[in-house]
Amino acid sequence: MWRSPEGQTGKGVGKSSECLYTITGVETLHPEFERLKDEGIKPEQVILYRLLSMFGPVPFELIAHINDEYWGEFLTALSEAVAEEDPSVRFAQWEEKDFPNLNLETKRMILRMTNLDPKKRATIEQIMEDHWWK
Repeated sequence: MWRSPEGQTGKGVGKSSECLYTITGVETLHPEFERLKDEGIKPEQVILYRLLSMFGPVPFELIAHINDEYWGEFLTALSEAVAEEDPSVRFAQWEEKDFPNLNLETKRMILRMTNLDPKKRATIEQIMEDHWWK
């Protein structure tokens, strides 16, 4: 499931769009909470890493929106780590041949909902008005 980066940090919470799993059937963003808890790892940090791996890098606008020194530094460090990864894990690179429910229009709409810049992310009203539903 998708939860915005600002939702994960608890800072500057804005728009919600919770349908990535529903459309693709892929549950990549959901960590094993019990295992992380046992290892003393905060799930929010793992989820943010996964979000940035799939939808990053972090735009400056997100860091400015969150407006928190700790989370700004954390997101910047994660973004730098993600930048060194294989870009084929990015959602924008996923193909319909691998995910049959993910045609170009579906991918376009999901990318509107998961934009890491809160000002550019579509609102639920905009999503519901999208021609994808027709």
